[in-house]
Amino acid sequence: MAVRRILQMENPDDLSVLRKRSSPVTKFDSELRKLVEDMIETMREADGVGLSAVQVGDLRRVVVMEMPGKYEQDEDGNQIEVSPPKLYVMINPEITKVSHDRIPMQEGCLSLPGRYAEVPRAPWVEVRYKDLNGKEHKLLAEEQLLSQCIQHEVDHLDGILFTERIVDWSTFRDERQKQKKSRFPLPRSKKIDLPDELLVSRR
Repeated sequence: MAVRRILQMENPDDLSVLRKRSSPVTKFDSELRKLVEDMIETMREADGVGLSAVQVGDLRRVVVMEMPGKYEQDEDGNQIEVSPPKLYVMINPEITKVSHDRIPMQEGCLSLPGRYAEVPRAPWVEVRYKDLNGKEHKLLAEEQLLSQCIQHEVDHLDGILFTERIVDWSTFRDERQKQKKSRFPLPRSKKIDLPDELLVSRR
C-alpha cells in the first residue's frame, strides 16, 4: 500500500487531468486491487470521506468512500464507537435513479483543500456498480452524506468538479486557516482487508 499524491485544482497540469472523463474498468485483477488499497490509504491519510481514481491520476472509473461511524461520549468525556465506519468500493459506478428534490449541502474536495460551498444535491440516489471481482450490485443510498458523496465522486469520473455545481457563490468559504474538525473522532484503521463485496466495516 502507498499514499499517492492527490491532484490539485489550482495546479494547471493537475486540473487538465481532473477535467478528463475516466474510462470503464475492464480488468478486475490484482493491479486494480492495489489501486483501491492505495486510494483507501490516501483518502484516510487526507482525512477524506471519498476519493476517485482520477484524483490520484488514474483514469479508471473507481471510487472509494468511508462513511463515519456513530459515536457517544462516556462519563469521562471519551468518545466511544457505537458502530464502526463503513467502507465502500465502487467500480464503474452509474447513478440509475435520483431524487427529483435538490438540497443545498456543504461540500468540499480533497483536490481543493479547505474550501467549501453549498452545492445542490439529491438527498437520495440509486447506484449500480461492480465489486473487485466484477460482480454487479445495486445500492439505494438514502443517507444524505452517502448520496452526496456518490454524486460528488461520480462527477469526478465524468470530469466535473464540485466548483462547477455551485449555484450561490456567496456560500463559498476559505477555511484553510481554521483547524479542521474531523468527521472521525477516533483514529482510522491502518489495516485494509478488502472483501469482494462493496460494503465492509473497518474492523
